[in-house]
Amino acid sequence: MTDAGKPQNDVPQLKTVRAEGNWRGGYRNDLAVRDFSFTTAEPEKIGGHNEGPTPMEYVAGALNGCLGIVIELVAKERGIVLDRLKVESAGLVDQRGLFGTAEVSPHFQSVEIRIELAARAPEAALDALKRDVLRRCPVYNLIRDSGAKVAVTWTHPSEAAR
Repeated sequence: MTDAGKPQNDVPQLKTVRAEGNWRGGYRNDLAVRDFSFTTAEPEKIGGHNEGPTPMEYVAGALNGCLGIVIELVAKERGIVLDRLKVESAGLVDQRGLFGTAEVSPHFQSVEIRIELAARAPEAALDALKRDVLRRCPVYNLIRDSGAKVAVTWTHPSEAAR
């Protein structure tokens, strides 16, 4: 701690994130994280029984959820009141990587993100919020750092009505 009582920024504050997975066959895994459980599975066309989202669908959902949380966090820090927030994403995967039929990466090749944000703040404050959110969102940065092309489109309700 510094004399002002604030934590030092040069000291790592590491946290371990844990998950446990149990294979159930039929392209299904049951997973546990803290007090929560969920299933990953594959659709019938892959050989599964469509018992849950695929792992990559969870990644897209995690991206949307993470962006939503970080937007709320940064808005609160900056005194910006959120009225509405919607995050949508679509990731493009070359399935040849998963199936081993070509030497391509099995992760997202590209991701398009659409964020609709209704907030009471001047445009300059929203621009600063957007920059901060993309710098601080862990899942966004994980995907971007994978080499996937990421495009983010922000809209405001007044723009959408035009």
